Amino acid sequence: MCLVLQAAISRLRVPFPTYAGTAVAATVGAVVVGVLVWIAARESRARSAVATLAVPGLLAALVTLWLGMLLQGTRYYLGGISIDQSFRTQALARYAATWSLADMNYLGLPSYYPAGWFWLGGRAADLAGVPAWEFYKIWAILTLAVAAWAAFAAWRLVVTPGRAVLVATATAVVGLGVSSAEPYAWLLVAPMPPIAVIVWHAIRADETRLRGLALAATGVYLGVAAMTYSLHAGFFGVYVVLAALIPTRGRPGRHLVPRITRAAVVVVIGLVLALVVWAPFVVAALAGGVPRSDAQRYLPYDGAVWTFPMLQPSSIGAMCLVGLIGIVLGWTVHERLARPLAVLVLLVYAWFALTLPALLVGQTTLAFRLSPVVELVLVCAGVLTAVEAVLFARTRWPALGGRLLALGGLLAVVVLAACAQGALSADDDTVKEAYSDPYPSTGAPAVGAFDPSRSDSWAPQLVGAVQQGSGRPASDLVVLGGPTQFYVDAPFHGFQQSTPHYANPLAHYEQRNDAVRQWSRASDPSDLLRRLDASPWPAPRAFLFSRGPGGSLTTNIVHDVFPQYPNVSSETVSFPGRLFDSPAFERRDIGPWTVVVRR
Repeated sequence: MCLVLQAAISRLRVPFPTYAGTAVAATVGAVVVGVLVWIAARESRARSAVATLAVPGLLAALVTLWLGMLLQGTRYYLGGISIDQSFRTQALARYAATWSLADMNYLGLPSYYPAGWFWLGGRAADLAGVPAWEFYKIWAILTLAVAAWAAFAAWRLVVTPGRAVLVATATAVVGLGVSSAEPYAWLLVAPMPPIAVIVWHAIRADETRLRGLALAATGVYLGVAAMTYSLHAGFFGVYVVLAALIPTRGRPGRHLVPRITRAAVVVVIGLVLALVVWAPFVVAALAGGVPRSDAQRYLPYDGAVWTFPMLQPSSIGAMCLVGLIGIVLGWTVHERLARPLAVLVLLVYAWFALTLPALLVGQTTLAFRLSPVVELVLVCAGVLTAVEAVLFARTRWPALGGRLLALGGLLAVVVLAACAQGALSADDDTVKEAYSDPYPSTGAPAVGAFDPSRSDSWAPQLVGAVQQGSGRPASDLVVLGGPTQFYVDAPFHGFQQSTPHYANPLAHYEQRNDAVRQWSRASDPSDLLRRLDASPWPAPRAFLFSRGPGGSLTTNIVHDVFPQYPNVSSETVSFPGRLFDSPAFERRDIGPWTVVVRR
């Protein structure tokens, strides 16, 4: 369903900016939500084989319509190729060019950023024959559709099919708003609440029916998380341990050892599966040691303050407030669901609380990345609480049973449709960037023409100049400088990552910055060549410079300045132009860039 709809939407030619796509998505989305609520309203209907097959397709349609119609006029995904999307697109492009778990940027290093989602997407892009930067959009939307299905499948194991349909619909809607920028993260977050319920009872309950299967399945989930998003893997691993250690009321020490053993089974399975992706990095790190990683040295405003989605003046906020009330009131009445969900929420807030001690050692907990977990858990709890309220009212006033059910269904359609409409719009910056960022293949954006004043518009010409001058395949070539589009149009390796926070710690980021400064201080071309040949890392054979005053050639290097925000500062390094006045180098001016290629 997702792929068919994407193919159909890609044939539309609606000009941007426009709200026409939003109108289509809002209307059709409301109809889809109405059908899903109609299926959920009667348990026999929701339990049928037709519903089991139809619901994932309807969820996929809901997700694909909203994102697909917003992005129908661009080949980019949300965010274009700006900021974080630059490294994500580079990672997907790397695995479209190689089967190995290589670093997204550095030549000769294993991957440090969890490669699971990007490796699968890159291999799929290569198989489909679609450029990786263009396939990113297809892959991201498909991932969000699969996440909705995964949530539905997991909730079917925890609640009745009708309730599973409602909760999965709410999950799909929430994902559009809180985690569409990181689809690979949402793939893990969407089924996390029901999986948390499953493993909570598999570890703590006395009955043994299907316990082994539940523990093994949770271990697989933890392993997939480690391959895909290490923060979520660590977070859920702590939850599994807490499920074993939190005492049962009135029986504080009973069954503690068996519970710890069951939690250990889950963690061990997860660790073993994690090695599928992490083994190359672990081997390299054990051999050479691991310098400090800057990945957690980032503290934006939403990471410094705690998240309280239940106080948002929106339909999502209202659902979260109902969910909070339901969890608190259900702690003793409906403890099967309320307690594991409550612990999941409280663990996120504990993660926020740990930010302060982490700052004392120069790190953060990246707790803001877990905010979607709180919002999703409370929304799911809100849906289940609302269902319980309707059922209670029908029991209390049986004469109004039919009308109460109709009212509940109508409210469900209105609230869920409103949540979908409030998730994304054509006015969002990420949508505008998808239309305004230049394409790597043409240098022109989706809307407008080639703009020579933008330095990143010249990527196609830069790629051609480097490939022509070097005579080497892009996958074997290290380049210093240049726009992101240059590195995703062809699989070049960068001598330096664009920011230290996504750089492989085995690359020695600051030492590489020092090396660039030392090269700029060379006395003549021969001295520069000697210094390049003496580099402990594969040295650049191509340089993409900006032109500075007095004939100098400049490039920027970036430094970590945590805890400042922004957490990076840029330094301009100037190379005297005479350093490249040698037959060993070929120099060419292209737009605002100067391309220097070592022969």
